[in-house]
Amino acid sequence: MHNSPRIILLLEATRGFDRGLLSGVARYSALNGPWTFYRRPHGYLKSKPRLDLKELEAWKPDGGIAPVTQLDELSRLHVPLIGYDVNEYSGSVPCVLSEDFEAGRLAARHLLDLGHRHFAFCGYSGIRWSRERCQAFCELVERAGCSVAVYRPLGRRPMAWAKEEAHVRHWLETLPKPIGMLCANDDQAASILETCHGLGYGVPEDVSVIGVDDDQHVCELQNPPLSSVRMASEQAGYQAAALLERMMVGREQASGQRIMAHATGVTARQSTNVLMVRHADVRKAVRFIRENAGRPIRVSDIVKATSLSHRTLNDLFHAELGCSIMKQLTNVRIAYISRLLTETKMRIHEIATTVGYEDDRHFARYFKRTTGLTPQAYRRKHSPP
Repeated sequence: MHNSPRIILLLEATRGFDRGLLSGVARYSALNGPWTFYRRPHGYLKSKPRLDLKELEAWKPDGGIAPVTQLDELSRLHVPLIGYDVNEYSGSVPCVLSEDFEAGRLAARHLLDLGHRHFAFCGYSGIRWSRERCQAFCELVERAGCSVAVYRPLGRRPMAWAKEEAHVRHWLETLPKPIGMLCANDDQAASILETCHGLGYGVPEDVSVIGVDDDQHVCELQNPPLSSVRMASEQAGYQAAALLERMMVGREQASGQRIMAHATGVTARQSTNVLMVRHADVRKAVRFIRENAGRPIRVSDIVKATSLSHRTLNDLFHAELGCSIMKQLTNVRIAYISRLLTETKMRIHEIATTVGYEDDRHFARYFKRTTGLTPQAYRRKHSPP
């Protein structure tokens, strides 16, 4: 191996998920390298339809990270490889995967918490991560007693939006309104927003739209800005680089390892900034919960913020939101705690005190009951190394 390891890095910089992977690899190189990278020239500088293996052989790489579709070709170089952009792959080469079932569940909880009772999913055909996000989204929504309208693409493979849009427009017109919709990723969600505008539907009033990947460049350029599920691709990129180094120096063999880009939460923007609740006191109570998520409030405090009795308000919560006051408070509070764990450097004791727990052990049990992880384990899992 070279003193400065030579790495083939065939990641795109046009998608937020891939940019996160690139950032993670770059950070690992800065802390443990430096590494030297081979990247494809931009099309306006040099156009090559296929990889130039002779050029790569002459460069003498030590390892590589590339799309799964290029692994067979790159395997002729006889260097350690890690794949990404996995569709249907079960080989022995390690791969980066996204936590797609959890992404679907997070989107469903977000829309359910807003009070939606009608739901839809718009995805791609022939793509594993789209199928898994749809499956988890539908399962959670249906457990809440609601149904999901799933868009059926025209072909078995993904098609250009220009060919698909007329079919999508007709589908959107058949959906009950208001409705909460998950799109398979941010790019498709952006196309749905544009189609909704063309049909005269208000977003989020008629159609609340959420995507996946939280690509800031895509989400914040939309009108209105797009809500999206965050995926920890930078952390996955760092872990992929660490595994690649272990393979290059012979400390670990390729055995189909899976590096997971975890779904860590929802970045709520204006495309879902609506509360689909008919009863004024329920709206008032939910707003009170959100505004006080970081304070040690109790159910009795929430009831006092309305003009109703505890029993009446709880019955209305079940009717409007499909859960109790306590369950809604727990959902919002756990989401708040999760953000503090992953986006701040606050100590666990500080976070516990903020939400009303003086005993760290009681706080840890409360958090683990909902997430399955202790606060420390959750922070380790979802924060960059």
